[in-house]
Amino acid sequence: MDEMTAVRQLRGDAPVPDRARLTPARQRLLDEIARPQRRRGGWKLAAVGAAAAVTAAALLSALPLRQENAASAMPTPRPHQWVHQKVRWDTWQCGTGGSTYGFSEAGSFNLGPSSQPCVAKPAKPLYQNKWIRYDGGALATPDESSEDPDDVDVWNGRYQGGWEMLPPLSSDALVADLPDDRDAALTMIRQRSIPSRLVSTPRLTQAQRDFAEIVEVLSGSPVIEPERARTIYRIITGLDGVTQPIEVTDGAGRAAIAIGIDGNFRDYSYERNGVQVLLDPETYAYQGVRYVAGIGYYVGGKASGGPFVARGTVIATATRVSTDIVDKAGRRR
Repeated sequence: MDEMTAVRQLRGDAPVPDRARLTPARQRLLDEIARPQRRRGGWKLAAVGAAAAVTAAALLSALPLRQENAASAMPTPRPHQWVHQKVRWDTWQCGTGGSTYGFSEAGSFNLGPSSQPCVAKPAKPLYQNKWIRYDGGALATPDESSEDPDDVDVWNGRYQGGWEMLPPLSSDALVADLPDDRDAALTMIRQRSIPSRLVSTPRLTQAQRDFAEIVEVLSGSPVIEPERARTIYRIITGLDGVTQPIEVTDGAGRAAIAIGIDGNFRDYSYERNGVQVLLDPETYAYQGVRYVAGIGYYVGGKASGGPFVARGTVIATATRVSTDIVDKAGRRR
């Protein structure tokens, strides 16, 4: 039996998250995970809903997975190994809020009022790191109370019951099972991904909902074969309202194409902005996401005096600097 077959047999279809199953203590844990911030000021991401936001600290070890399309040469991770994600965030000098799906930086992002005036100028980049056990059984974040960068807090438990996203093992298995046919592949993603439970989701178009689930798979799967990446790109380009791919540079200085979906937006909190995925222009490997104004709006409302954000303005970019497999949470290369 080869390794990929073994992984497929290990896969269990993740259930749709049920917020009623989250105990108050677990909810407090999710809220705490969702509020990483630098010790010396800077900007922070405040979470909303039960989805956890991005977290911070430490580096990697062992097998680099997304370097020059090396995924096809990499062995399948073992269930109890860890996926380390290092992400660079670039946004404005402004109050910010983010709601991600727990196992990646994809989700939603919003600018808002804070103790300091919002200025439409770049803030200093923020680097954040987290570790996810490959089977989704645990999540690790930096221990903010420790001066040792290798110290992490580890929360055990099958967090896909509380996250709105498949764990890495299930994402990899889904990607490996995708048929070449675009429509059949999209149907499989709809059937096996975890739909968003944000209250705004019903107001989105079907293409916006499909795109969000596709981005979850791309951002959550540490091993994507080049041919599967091309299949996923074909799915994206076949969606209604798909935007013209734009050549950009990500936060790590790499060439990328940005592509998203035009759809329904309104001037209310997290419904103002859309997401575009960043892909390698030749291989379509995942490189991150960026958040773009779907309509024109004033930060904090017109009466607040906040700056005006024109439709199409990029308000934040989350660049996946590296995705690696390590044997222990907190490990560095």
